[in-house]
Amino acid sequence: MIREKERGETTEYVYNLLKERIFDWSLSPGEKINIRNLTREISISAIPLREALSRLHSEKLVVLEPYKGYRVSDILDDENMSKMLEARVLMETYAIQNIIRTNNLSVAEEMTRLTEQMFSIHSDTPNKKILDFTHLDQQFHIALMEAGGNNFLCKAYEGLHCHLHIGRFYHVRGEVDQREAPSEHLEIIEAIRTRDVLRAENAVSTHIQDSIKRLLRKE
Repeated sequence: MIREKERGETTEYVYNLLKERIFDWSLSPGEKINIRNLTREISISAIPLREALSRLHSEKLVVLEPYKGYRVSDILDDENMSKMLEARVLMETYAIQNIIRTNNLSVAEEMTRLTEQMFSIHSDTPNKKILDFTHLDQQFHIALMEAGGNNFLCKAYEGLHCHLHIGRFYHVRGEVDQREAPSEHLEIIEAIRTRDVLRAENAVSTHIQDSIKRLLRKE
């Protein structure tokens, strides 16, 4: 939990607090968000709360319904989670092809740094670990997409908010895949460094497909 307001009544503080509650299901999927009650509970004005909700709305973590207000968005069902990750395969394999084709291999250093942090992450609570792990995983894949050199495709990828959906599934699963996912990242990195397109495409596709199996508890 967030234990103190480092900068007082700020939107950033409220955003992080609400995001944490959504991820640990203190605010459960579909639950209506009562702005008046929240302002009293955490002793803030409505302005930073509404600004934080607007930001969460842009990330599809909350939904704004006309004449009803905000509610927590539902988690993706198995079918839609699978479809979202299939879209990732298309986008990320295209990006990795461009990385190798244009010899933009320096991205491997940043991807390695992020992967090492994923292996070594230690957090005070399981929920904080999910948030930290998901953030690093997101940065890894965003780095790959940006290095692919197609700004339009990168924006479309960011608009999926893949890792926010994944993070909420981690709560259902009860743990992150701290051993498997970073190990698969290392295979992607090595394929980039050796400029092996087929190996890279297979590494990305396998990583995402295995992520589906782990998230949805499929064998």
